[in-house]
Amino acid sequence: MSIIKWHKKQIERNLNYFGFSEYQGFWISFIKGLLFGILIMWFIGCENKAVVKSPPIENINNQISKITDYKAGVKGNCGMCKTTIEKAVLKVDGVEEADWGISSKILNIKFKENLNNIDDIVKKIESAINMSGYETMNTTAIQESYDALPMCCKYDRNMIVPDSKYQ
Repeated sequence: MSIIKWHKKQIERNLNYFGFSEYQGFWISFIKGLLFGILIMWFIGCENKAVVKSPPIENINNQISKITDYKAGVKGNCGMCKTTIEKAVLKVDGVEEADWGISSKILNIKFKENLNNIDDIVKKIESAINMSGYETMNTTAIQESYDALPMCCKYDRNMIVPDSKYQ
């Protein structure tokens, strides 16, 4: 005898014993299934609870001093451009890391901690980029530096790259 046949016989016996109709037996089985499901979820359920915290409110001076990242779109073409741009930016005091994406044309800069005047450092960074022959949307490269670039590095000067922003 299979389990399904045995189960059907057992349900018929219970319905006859208690005097329930098939309709009442259906609802009893349904409620029984819900109760077992709730019990299983109760014991097996996840104990971790998500806690949503609001960010601390700080004054503007503290927020400015915590700026550690800067992104700028820099015009360029190839791996040699990447090396030249990154070397020029890393020479600026206060810059910890520099990474220029060949396909994205975005220069990611990470500053050293505890910088006082980030605007001055950004101006120095833009100047270093321009001196090396490259430019951003807001600045123009020095013509002699651009002319000295290898042929593969002569980018389209009308190229549109993302604007710079603090993070």
